[in-house]
Amino acid sequence: RLKALPWASDRQLEQLLPHLTLQRVERQNTLFAEGEQGQFLYLLIAGAAKLSLRSAEGEEVLVSLIAPGEFFGITCLLSEAPRGFHCEAFSDCWIAAIQPDTFVTTLLGVPFAEFSGFMSSTVSRWAALLDRYSRFQGFGLQQRLAFALLELAQKFGVQDDRGTILVLQLTHDDLANLVGASRQKVTEHIKELERQEALLRDGRRLIVVPERLQAIAGIAVNSA
Repeated sequence: RLKALPWASDRQLEQLLPHLTLQRVERQNTLFAEGEQGQFLYLLIAGAAKLSLRSAEGEEVLVSLIAPGEFFGITCLLSEAPRGFHCEAFSDCWIAAIQPDTFVTTLLGVPFAEFSGFMSSTVSRWAALLDRYSRFQGFGLQQRLAFALLELAQKFGVQDDRGTILVLQLTHDDLANLVGASRQKVTEHIKELERQEALLRDGRRLIVVPERLQAIAGIAVNSA
């Protein structure tokens, strides 16, 4: 699950592994909250996690889904930067945690203060733009749902002649939790997506038709 570090040598990975602490987190449990100070960098081993934030109206906005092999909670690598997003387990997860200073000194061999200062001066602008984009008010519920389905397809999908089959078994409650809406509203919008043939069913499986969902969400293919 260390595919997030393809540039690291075997020796670097062997030195890193003893510092990783494995933990199990049950679905819908919070990993960290928006605004708190981060003490650990996380690597998802199994399951799915989600990053979200609250809009100005208090609605939950999906920022990203985390797939196995991805690092998250990376704001702890910036000097005194608070968590930019809320993070919770979308399914039951296995997660590895490591202190940021240990991560940096073990892999790169440089003092954490120097690395963190450099990252803060170069990445802070990007982080601000991402936050602004994530809080964009133009997304209605159907757009948010289309965006979430596209990201599910990208990270947890299998290609099919009809579109992309979602590997995760999802209920309407799961999707409602993902986009911060009621189950009733999500069910209404799912029916509309099915009517537009942007979402298909194969038994209990959902099949996403990316091109149709992209048109509904108003986003490009590579931004899903």
